[in-house]
This record gives sequence, C-alpha cells and structure tokens, in this order.
Amino acid sequence: MPNSLPSPPRPETLREATSINMDRITQLQQSIDRMVSIFLTVVDKLNNTNLQTQDPQKFKSEQQEIVHDICTNAKQIELLIAALPGINRSESEQIATFKALEQELQEANEEYQRSIQNAESLLKQILDTISIIAKDQSSSTFE
Repeated sequence: MPNSLPSPPRPETLREATSINMDRITQLQQSIDRMVSIFLTVVDKLNNTNLQTQDPQKFKSEQQEIVHDICTNAKQIELLIAALPGINRSESEQIATFKALEQELQEANEEYQRSIQNAESLLKQILDTISIIAKDQSSSTFE
C-alpha cells in the first residue's frame, strides 16, 4: 500500500524524534478513537432502530456511508502504524538507533550539568558583586 502521509525530514535530535513520534502516536490514538466511535454509533443504531420500518433507500445509503467511514479510517490507521519508527527496520537497526539516541541523551545531560554549574558560578559572582556594592554603599554613607 503506498504511503500517502508525507515523510517528515529525518530528525536531527532526540527532541525532534520524540516530537515526530508522539505526533504520530497522537494521530493514531485519535484514529482509533474515531473507529471506536463509528462502531459504537452502528451498534447503538442497530439496537435502537426498527429496521423493518426504515426506508430501504435511506438504510442502504447509511450503510454505504458507514462502510466508507470504516474503510477510510482503517486505511488511515494502517498508514499511521506503517509510519511509526522501527516498523520497517531490522532489530539490529533499531538497536543501533537506540544506542545513538542514548548517546545523544547522555551528551545532552552532560551539557545540561555543565550549564547548571555555569549558572551556579554566575549566580555566586552576581551575589558576590552585590555584596561588594552593598558594602561600598554602606561604608560611603557613614563617611
């Protein structure tokens, strides 16, 4: 089956990969919810409608509409599943991708830790500077 969903550009970062995949998962969940809603509507209609007294033309039209909705939604679900990461990749490729993402996560965490240390150092410098200025201000007012 040809994939009618546009292929997103290859993510460069873990954040981009996660965002793309979560968007696909959200779309998949919405499609599944839509399918459940269609089925519930059909069951409710069958339970609450006297099929003997319903106009046959209207009934046939409603059937065709429901079948169309189910088929369209099923195709959408199939495309979204096919677009999920790892579906068309070997186990070794998935492991390699996971290791690369793990390395990227580790590097990002190290950068985050360095940023925290840098921020703490800057905060100390600012507090020291404020303290010096406050001492200078208080000593100059007493002179």
